Amino acid sequence: MHRLVLLILTNTALLAQQFPPQPSAATLPPVTTPDPMTLPAPTLPTARTPLEPEIRSITKLHNSMPHYLVGIGIVAGLAGTGASDRGTRQAIINLIRQHGLNVTLADVVAGSTAMVSITCSLPPFAKEGMALDVKLEILGDATSLRGGDLLRAELKGVDGQNYVVAQGPVMVAGFTVGGGNASVSKNPQGTGWVNNGGLVMHEENSSFFSESGHLELRLLNPSFYNVASIVKGIRGALGNDELAVRAVDSGLVRIEIPSDRRTPEFAIELLNRLGTVRVPVENPAKVVIDQASGTVLAGEGVLISPCVVGLTDLMIAVTDDDEVVQPLPLADGDTERVGRTRIEVQTNSTELRPVAGGATVADLLQNLRSLGLTPAQLILVFQALDTGHFLHAELEIR
Repeated sequence: MHRLVLLILTNTALLAQQFPPQPSAATLPPVTTPDPMTLPAPTLPTARTPLEPEIRSITKLHNSMPHYLVGIGIVAGLAGTGASDRGTRQAIINLIRQHGLNVTLADVVAGSTAMVSITCSLPPFAKEGMALDVKLEILGDATSLRGGDLLRAELKGVDGQNYVVAQGPVMVAGFTVGGGNASVSKNPQGTGWVNNGGLVMHEENSSFFSESGHLELRLLNPSFYNVASIVKGIRGALGNDELAVRAVDSGLVRIEIPSDRRTPEFAIELLNRLGTVRVPVENPAKVVIDQASGTVLAGEGVLISPCVVGLTDLMIAVTDDDEVVQPLPLADGDTERVGRTRIEVQTNSTELRPVAGGATVADLLQNLRSLGLTPAQLILVFQALDTGHFLHAELEIR
């Protein structure tokens, strides 16, 4: 059985008599964004709700990034849920031989151990002895890490150096219960965590200043409006302090620091003072669609040009049957099997309905809810709106 959904989008100007356009959200004046370098005072459209988060919640220090570490380890103490593959058993032999014992592959009993990958994130400015959470994932054919303990393992960075050593009991979410003929499980148990089980053994060189010697803040949501707003807020917070503040691009703000003031103490004091400054930011006009779950996420300020939507479901059913054909009595002939194919076509069309965007999430939701669409049909509508340039927002399909 095949199903085809046809989507019709028509400008409401052609059907103005039948469906008058809704001017509330579609006729809003366009918003223009000036050059961020010369923007005197950012203002938001009156239809949107202004948001004023703190600068520290929407920016990060540009040159300080986490260092992702990875390692391989052994989890022991499993109650029959461990691995039996050759790789895991060989890893156990290598670990035992490091302690002066000579064993063979046949001496290793399967089921009580598992080989896992270990990952964690080393934050910038991490110091020796700092405790970190590490994540474990099964590499072999083990079924669960519940009740196990991670044996000492080292985690390396991209430069090949050992930064963290991890060890401790494994915490696993979910459960598994069962009987002789059935079992029930919830949440995957092939992953686990060792809370505060990683200790930093080697510090990574971190600096507040970029290669040019200045403080640079990276925007979490780059936009020309946001970067101009942050620059204005920093300049206001600095007051009489003659520090040059510039917007490098839509995602980076640079605070130029004189050479005699480039100290960690001054950087900490400056970041602490600027971090609490609240600045207005814009809500991105974006629609995110997850095709697997049918989730549609639309932010405030998503506008749709007035149009008319009509959906047509075309269902085609193809059935193959085998029939037996026999000759008439006293007639020459053979009994044969003959294939028959039946094709049925059904169409179901919805009436044309107007749709328009809204300056708020509630307006957009009310307009879309009036269509009475299923999640799958709603995804098709947004795709067609974007293709026909009716959707005035960025469309992201995952």
